[in-house]
Amino acid sequence: MKKKFGLISVFFLFVFLFLAACSSDTTTNNNNNTDKENDNTSSTETSKEETPKEGGTVTVAFNSEPGNLNPVIWATTSDTNVTHMVFDSLVIPDKELKMVGRLAESWEVSEDGKTYTFHLKKDVKWHDGEPFTAKDVEFTFTSLADSTYDAGAYWRVDPIVGAAEYKEGKADKIEGIEVVDDHTIKFTTKEPFAPFISGLFIAVLPAHILQDTPPGEWEKHASNRSPIGTGPFKFVKWESGQYIELEANKEYFAGAPKLDKVIVRFGDANTMLASVLSQDVDITSVPVAETPSVATLDFASLVNQDALSVYYVGFNSKNDHFNDPKVRQALAHAVNKEAMVASILGEYGEVADDVFPSAHWSHSPNLKVYDYDTSKSDALLKEAGYQKNSKSIYEKDGKELSFLMEVPTGTKEREKSGVLLKQMWEELGVKMEIRSLDFPTLVTKLLPTTDDGKQREVTKEDYDAYILGFGIEADPDEYRSYFGSAYMPPNGYNFVGYSNPKVDELLEAQTKEIDLEKRQQLIWQVGEKLAEDEIWIPLYEQVSPFVVNNRVVGFEPDFRGATFNAKDWSVK
Repeated sequence: MKKKFGLISVFFLFVFLFLAACSSDTTTNNNNNTDKENDNTSSTETSKEETPKEGGTVTVAFNSEPGNLNPVIWATTSDTNVTHMVFDSLVIPDKELKMVGRLAESWEVSEDGKTYTFHLKKDVKWHDGEPFTAKDVEFTFTSLADSTYDAGAYWRVDPIVGAAEYKEGKADKIEGIEVVDDHTIKFTTKEPFAPFISGLFIAVLPAHILQDTPPGEWEKHASNRSPIGTGPFKFVKWESGQYIELEANKEYFAGAPKLDKVIVRFGDANTMLASVLSQDVDITSVPVAETPSVATLDFASLVNQDALSVYYVGFNSKNDHFNDPKVRQALAHAVNKEAMVASILGEYGEVADDVFPSAHWSHSPNLKVYDYDTSKSDALLKEAGYQKNSKSIYEKDGKELSFLMEVPTGTKEREKSGVLLKQMWEELGVKMEIRSLDFPTLVTKLLPTTDDGKQREVTKEDYDAYILGFGIEADPDEYRSYFGSAYMPPNGYNFVGYSNPKVDELLEAQTKEIDLEKRQQLIWQVGEKLAEDEIWIPLYEQVSPFVVNNRVVGFEPDFRGATFNAKDWSVK
């Protein structure tokens, strides 16, 4: 398939040629570190200069600045790009999604499947030198059930005996969390709970830093911008709008990082990509349209991130139009996903028909597929009571089918998707306007707060629709917080306001099913019901290309995040 180069590609090519010409006369030192080498040789060649070494700095750039660095407060990808390097969790998923220990050395599960005994690693220290103990684990998970906590992670502790009573103020501790000694802790669930261990994949927080502040006030705590963790890198400073600096934790219990520092920069995609060309940035994501020109660089390479995620359109079910499934189904039939993928993503994407990623066991082969057929859209809208007016716009009870789509900036493919959707739906007879906004601003609409900063429920005035991506981090049970009716803000991430008793029943049933094949069938049914209701319209799955300076060794992004293995990065 032929690739077309836009003006931006020409600009990048000009910058590259200009810099290359300058480098023939002058040698420059980049201000983010002093050990970059003007090494344009193939990464497969062996030489003394190419041998990975200890020390050095890597600068990685992302499109959005973190909102905060407390990983239990409405964590987003922008946040975890940093917090994955600063904090540790009891367990982490390996590349095959099997949960393995991080702060946990080992664990046992009782015969009845209700009690989990974790043995913690010894000689682990917080970055300020304080010892890490089971008290920190107890503090973290107890805090998620605190009556003042409203930042989206209560679902992780809800299965534990006494969590609900503690949250309601009927108990002064959680009965099912027991500290046995400094390095042993027990969790007891009300009944066998299949995804319990995967739910523990969340950072453990320092009790000695936060224990005197109610969880409901953590958003204002100073540690949000200067966190203390146990992870492989220590926080150094945060220059708002520019970068976050981290330094190696030389006493890290799993072995010191190979690098001295990681600099995390943030800015728009064009600026960050230009910084790679000037070699001020080592790693950043690449808009798909720019991959052909980036591939010509002799000092850098393209590396793909296979994420278990789906890009989708989400609807506010409290909107007067979108509370009717027929309207959502009609819009789904009017999306030419094949054309969208071909024009925007090419070889880097594929059509998605399921909210669960197609490469994961949670994806059902039996769900309803909305083929591109606007005659079906017309029929569904008429069934819903809509007729076209004199302007060929569908309306009902004198109100035009018109809405505002929130499209976060920073990802070119997402921005282009919004433009294509507008064209497709307006051809159908639906008016749509696009509002471009940064990701943190979108979060304030999906997870709104009161004037005093408390999370509140979403109303129809907060937003109409939006485009985002979502995927599996550790277990498909994560979707329960997005589609379970009990998890609408402030209790979870169900900001679309979706409610279906059958889906609630299935989501709860899959947590109790220990047999994986039977659990898979229940998850499949969840996906099938969501496809019928189409509260999300899945658009595509995308392989995300990154450009990496060839001096960097070990950058291996996957579904866990771009920086998840930063401890193992090194430079030549």
